[in-house]
Amino acid sequence: MTAVAFEFAAGAAPARPIAAQGSPRVLWIDADPADNESGVDMLRRHGFEVERAESAAQAQPALDAASADLVILETALPDADGLALCRRLSESEAAPVLVVARAADTLDRVAGLEFGADDVLAKTTHPLELLARVRALLRRAARHARKAAEAALETWRFDAELGYVTSPSGRTVRLSPADAALLRALAARPGEVLPRDALVRLLHGDGAAAGGRSIDARVARLRRTLSACDGAGDMIKTLRGGGYLFQAQVTARSGLAA
Repeated sequence: MTAVAFEFAAGAAPARPIAAQGSPRVLWIDADPADNESGVDMLRRHGFEVERAESAAQAQPALDAASADLVILETALPDADGLALCRRLSESEAAPVLVVARAADTLDRVAGLEFGADDVLAKTTHPLELLARVRALLRRAARHARKAAEAALETWRFDAELGYVTSPSGRTVRLSPADAALLRALAARPGEVLPRDALVRLLHGDGAAAGGRSIDARVARLRRTLSACDGAGDMIKTLRGGGYLFQAQVTARSGLAA
């Protein structure tokens, strides 16, 4: 193994981009469905699932379920103030909001943006432009979700050459060469169950004799040392009868090679 430095983070994996979760879901709220036929057809032909609602009340179940990846909103609604609804959706941050304005003048566009819309289009906009705007908003939302998930993770840095592990708070411990080698073996295979004999081979070569008790003692020592570094030892999981699992995300910083 030739890693110079890498990081490992506790927590669940960041959310996948919307495009990787299946067809993107769009909730289109418009009191006059005949006005949006061409736009709905364009989105559906390009792989979007479109649910339509003709009032705020009809849209409420989908809004409560947060099932939409993006909301398209015509603000002239029969049962609610469309701009107030736009502001509420924006504050919830559940999904980006694209307002389609019946009139195309500047004041209508400004009103939509002031009330929290992520973008505003005139109802007469060509469906191809609508499609492009929707895709752009979803890309931006996916980037934001990834960054937020990554920022929420607690990240430790491991300098594999010097054997230092530094916690998110800046606390640092230094590992012995043997403990550093064991951490490299575990962290090079995150999420993979490593039986005791497999760990022996990784550390000492294919010809090494299996020594389960010895590996247990080494893992216990490494876990104790890492636990003093803001609880990093909790990432090493013991599986009854199965061996060990390094439960973390690992990012190589200078080339991690097993």
